[in-house]
Amino acid sequence: MVSTTAGYAINFNPNAYESMLLRELAAKGEIHVDRRQPPPRPSLIFQRREEGDEAASTATTESEAEPTAASSEESAASTTETTSSAKPTTTKASTTEANASVVPSTTKSGTTLPSVTVVTTSLPSAFDTSLGSNFTKPSCPQFFSKFLGNSTYQSCLPISLFLQNSNSFFSIQRSATLLAQTLDAACEAPLAICMPLLSNLAAELIDDDNCGADFSRENPLVLQAYSGLVAYEPVYRATCLKNAETGTYCFSDAVLNQTNPVDFYTYYTAIGMTMPPAVHPTCNQCLHDTMEIFASYAGTDNQPLAKTYLSCANQIDATCGVGFVATNIKTGTVAAPGEKSAASLPRMSVMTTGLAAMIAALLIVL
Repeated sequence: MVSTTAGYAINFNPNAYESMLLRELAAKGEIHVDRRQPPPRPSLIFQRREEGDEAASTATTESEAEPTAASSEESAASTTETTSSAKPTTTKASTTEANASVVPSTTKSGTTLPSVTVVTTSLPSAFDTSLGSNFTKPSCPQFFSKFLGNSTYQSCLPISLFLQNSNSFFSIQRSATLLAQTLDAACEAPLAICMPLLSNLAAELIDDDNCGADFSRENPLVLQAYSGLVAYEPVYRATCLKNAETGTYCFSDAVLNQTNPVDFYTYYTAIGMTMPPAVHPTCNQCLHDTMEIFASYAGTDNQPLAKTYLSCANQIDATCGVGFVATNIKTGTVAAPGEKSAASLPRMSVMTTGLAAMIAALLIVL
């Protein structure tokens, strides 16, 4: 509880406090002595100091001793403190906006530094929608879940499976930057590890203990998975090709080519889809080199290219000129070790004009 004390006026007799010297000087007229009573002291109210008030009391005393200087300093400090404490959120928000801004920054020396935009995105995955329930045996979807969850498989980023069975990959193809980042990651995967892994998964997929029954019944999902697994190597080599002039991926150039948006159809022949007759890809070095890769795999009997390469090659030759790509390839004559031959496999998918139009619409850059 705070107690108060009132100040009071002090009366005194000035004659009692005058020295002899002062009286003599006053008598000579050299000084004048004011003998009136002093004015009354102001009535002040004092507060008894409690614990914790020492700092405040000290600051008040110092302020009274130096009113002008202290008031100026306190005013400046108060203004600074109020400004900094009143807008902490604004300062942080401005910093965040500056970091996210694409406007170049300028250093004290006047040098302009280009801003860096970091784009991050999750990598695509195959069969990223529901697998459904159209399976003969429960062991088939269980096998899908098992191999799709395998970390080594995931690190391989098989574009061959993404081409037909990945919504996330379709979305990524709308951005040149994201597509390039995805291809960078896919092409860094070790082929020596991923190729035998996916080849083994293809063999396990069509085993009777897994999806063999659905494979024999031509379940579309199982057929597409098998084609994507066995075509991993040719698609890997083709999609990792780069344009010698621009340094960009040939696959990116094909997908993002708005002048001739059918250039990407060639890559789908590697997973067993026949190119529509009305499609005429751009005749360039990328197309030539891609078909050269596909020609080297068309002779293997378990490759989808064994059934699609020649029709595609003849169609390209008719557009680009005879000899632009190899058309004298004997397809399906070499048996793949441990795999079923092409003759014993169900028919592969055909890229109809309707399906081709749907894919083209998905791949148009917005």
